[in-house]
This record gives sequence, C-alpha cells and structure tokens, in this order.
Amino acid sequence: MLLVDSSVWIDWLRGADTDAVRFIQEREASEDLALTQMIYLEVLQGVNTDRQFSAVSRVLGAQTMLEPLDGLGTFVAAAQLYRHARKQGLTIRKSSDCLIAAIALEQEAVLVHNDRDFLALGQAAPQLMLYPHRAPPPA
Repeated sequence: MLLVDSSVWIDWLRGADTDAVRFIQEREASEDLALTQMIYLEVLQGVNTDRQFSAVSRVLGAQTMLEPLDGLGTFVAAAQLYRHARKQGLTIRKSSDCLIAAIALEQEAVLVHNDRDFLALGQAAPQLMLYPHRAPPPA
C-alpha cells in the first residue's frame, strides 16, 4: 500500500513531473493508493474553484482512507516520533506529518512524499518506509 502525502497529490493533480509522481503512476495499477483524513484536508484546502474542489474530492474519496488503528495511542506514537526526532537535533515543522508517519508505520504503508519533514522522520525512525528515502542531489 502506498500512503500518498498531500505534497505528492498536489504535484500529481497539477501535472507536475516529479520522481514521487512517477513512482505512484507506475504502481497505481498494482498497489492501493491511500491517504489520511489530514491529507484529504490539506489537499482540498488548496483547491481554487468549486469545480476543481468537486473533482478533487471525488478522486481522493475513491482512494483508501487510512485511519489511526490505535486511537489515542496513534497520537502518542506521533508525539514520540516528534520527540525522538527533536532529541536527534531534527526539526519537524508540522505535527500533522508526525501523525501521518505514525499511521504509515501502523499500516506498514510506504509513505510517498515530497516533504523534508518526512526525510527527517525517516532518520529518526528508520523503520518508516519512505519514497524517496533521501533528499535529491542539489541542482
């Protein structure tokens, strides 16, 4: 299962050609694409027109929706991810990314992203399956 972050959904919906977009396009026929409620919210917040909003909400609503499996325990795990990263000197800018990562870990999903917070979380939690796993080389 591929848990697709809002950063990649936005790129894909805009027609951007990125490694992460190509990765999910190559696999969408053979693997489930998933999102969380937070990802759903983040993507829809950025939609400009009512027509686009309707179309994007239909596309996203047709995907697998992953929810916390452990109730508040998932939120505790997210907070622990944040704290562990911070202890290693890594800055996580959005706590919602910690929750998304915690859900990916619970669901054993590959988290497909275009967000440096997930790279930092991947350093703090090596068991987090990420694509891409590291930052692209400087241009």
